Amino acid sequence: MIIAGAGSAGKETLAFYVTTEGKGVSDIYEKSNLKDVYFYDTGKDCQDLLFGIYPVIKTTDELLPIIQKNPDFCVAIGHPRLRERVFNSLVELGGHPKNIIRYSSVNLFSEIPEGQANIIHPGVNISYDFEIGKSCIIHANAVIGHKVRMGNFVNVSPLCSIIGPCEIGDYAYIAAGSVVLPHHRIGRNAIIPAGSVVNRDVKDYETFE
Repeated sequence: MIIAGAGSAGKETLAFYVTTEGKGVSDIYEKSNLKDVYFYDTGKDCQDLLFGIYPVIKTTDELLPIIQKNPDFCVAIGHPRLRERVFNSLVELGGHPKNIIRYSSVNLFSEIPEGQANIIHPGVNISYDFEIGKSCIIHANAVIGHKVRMGNFVNVSPLCSIIGPCEIGDYAYIAAGSVVLPHHRIGRNAIIPAGSVVNRDVKDYETFE
């Protein structure tokens, strides 16, 4: 498994990938599939190992043999456009997008398509007839109502409520604690500031006020 992004989102995603609960990521390393986890991050300031265990790959040349051995990946990068660029580059290198979903804490009444590299945190509640694109991140304790249509590379921050039916466009960023009321459309690249109550349509590239 390759987790693209060795920052906070990547470290969180590693924890959700853990198959044994109640122990730290280093404690269960010898007994789990975490031996096959690699991080990919080209940032100059990245350390070589996360938690003193997990290698951080920093170049494409280093990454290629790892992809050939285990092509599964997800992209744990907050910025939607950067997440898209990394997603596409890993697919071009032969990577296979993989969802990271904490099923033990998530109530799913809708099928999440495989091979989309979506990351869904613990405590997320998703109602029926939900559609989601690729490489979205839905953070802890968000609530997604019925008949919500979510595009690609969307960020839904912690404690958000999206009350369906509604539509969320590609690259939209919905900040913490926001509420999206039903029958509205959030446009592409729209930004919803923290604590907002969205009671109208939001245009493409608009910051809601």
